[in-house]
Amino acid sequence: MSQNTGIYTKNPGSILAVDGSFAGNYKIATGNVILDDSDFYIAYNGNANGIIRLPVAISGPGNFKGRIYRIKNTTGNWNLTVTAQNLEKIDAATDVTGIVVPPGYYAELISKGTATGTTWELSMLVPIVRSSRVIKLVDVAYSVARNLSTTDRFIIRNEYSQPITNVIIPQSSTSFTLSEPQKVFLNFAAGIDNLATLQPGQMSTIFYRCELYIDNVATGLFQIVPLDGEGSQLQFSLSGVRDLPAGPHTIHAKFSLWLVGGTYSFTSQFGVMSLLLSATHIN
Repeated sequence: MSQNTGIYTKNPGSILAVDGSFAGNYKIATGNVILDDSDFYIAYNGNANGIIRLPVAISGPGNFKGRIYRIKNTTGNWNLTVTAQNLEKIDAATDVTGIVVPPGYYAELISKGTATGTTWELSMLVPIVRSSRVIKLVDVAYSVARNLSTTDRFIIRNEYSQPITNVIIPQSSTSFTLSEPQKVFLNFAAGIDNLATLQPGQMSTIFYRCELYIDNVATGLFQIVPLDGEGSQLQFSLSGVRDLPAGPHTIHAKFSLWLVGGTYSFTSQFGVMSLLLSATHIN
């Protein structure tokens, strides 16, 4: 007759009943590994895609039917592949040679006790719930003081000898660094005052363009607005998401003369009334 064994319990209802804590081996893997009978919980924390190989099935004495491995991918960007060896398969809804555990996911596998074919079963593959937070990479807020004129000024000149048709808007240049590739949320708003436009006679409406640049490359986030005349203001509002690699980056907004209705020569002076620039990512 079978007899149940109890640890810290006098009346075990199962073959083994533990009324208390249970500890299994905890291993941190930073590279490819082959699991054996000393492993239980494995946390992968490598700096590249990794591979964990399950042990080869045994027929007869030494068969480890019911053995459980718990595996977590703790990296932020690298995939972890868990594979069976030889010609063995893993039952993961369909029979496969391996499964991919994405970053932040947890997998549990159990040995079916068979010696060939589908020897392992994927009993669980779930994402880990992470608390997210917004990381501010850039946070620029500028405006002129009340009742004061602008001091950050720039010139646009449309002429043949010394044209100035592109200018980096003052207060918009800055830099930031990413420790890993990220989706970065960009927001920009500016109020630009037309202080003076010197021109021979009357001319049609002029159009100006504002665009965000990252690492001196246009982001495709732009807006084109008309200038209604001297003393008027230009309002720009840009936003979008861009995938950026790890490393240092620069960012600025470029102001450009975009369309003139004719061959007029003129010089315009502008001043920055207000400017907001932010770059954020979710960690």
